[in-house]
Amino acid sequence: MSCRRRPGILLACSILTGALGLVAGCHAARVLAPPPTLRAASASDFAVDVEFAEPLDRASAETLTHYRVYPFNHPEAAISLFSSTLIDTINGRVVQLLLSGGPLSDSSLYTVRADNVRSLAGGLTGDRNAIFTAGLGYGRDIAPLMATHCNRCHAAAQPGGQYRTDSYAALFGAGSDGSRANIIAGDPSSLCIKRSKPLNSMYNLGAMSFLDFEILYNWVVSYGARR
Repeated sequence: MSCRRRPGILLACSILTGALGLVAGCHAARVLAPPPTLRAASASDFAVDVEFAEPLDRASAETLTHYRVYPFNHPEAAISLFSSTLIDTINGRVVQLLLSGGPLSDSSLYTVRADNVRSLAGGLTGDRNAIFTAGLGYGRDIAPLMATHCNRCHAAAQPGGQYRTDSYAALFGAGSDGSRANIIAGDPSSLCIKRSKPLNSMYNLGAMSFLDFEILYNWVVSYGARR
């Protein structure tokens, strides 16, 4: 509905908009701010996921010389890279870097640098950097992710499917089908992962990105759903 600034209808438009929001509730996908130009997160002790703000040209995205990974503030100590793979099957924005050097030192800061990767539209992405902490943990990585994408539908006020995401313990509870825990450490077929896969219900309703799903998946599978 288009609410033009005419006397007498602006207030009505505001009321209707608010009412529609209440009706939609958790079934309306969230619209988030534009993503940062570059994000990065551990995928394992020997892998890093890097998310761009725009879709990428596959050949350019998978050219290894476009990337460097090194300990924070120590570019001279760059880690040897084995491969770069465009793993994002939805928007073509996430590249996974496999390290032949390593492993990453758990809980240490690292920098990923991406230099002039070509976008799908044909332009160059320029020189971009992202800082990440090696390893994934509940408090640092998963709790903020759940707060942003999941808790509005799965917290105390509205535990969708009788499943809550607003605490570490709650994530391991049984969900709507009651047959098994929603998260089982190390299990890639955990219900929470299945429902958060790209284009599945929780992915869409939570306005998740491919990297958000990767963080959840790798926390469960690579890092044993640790605190």
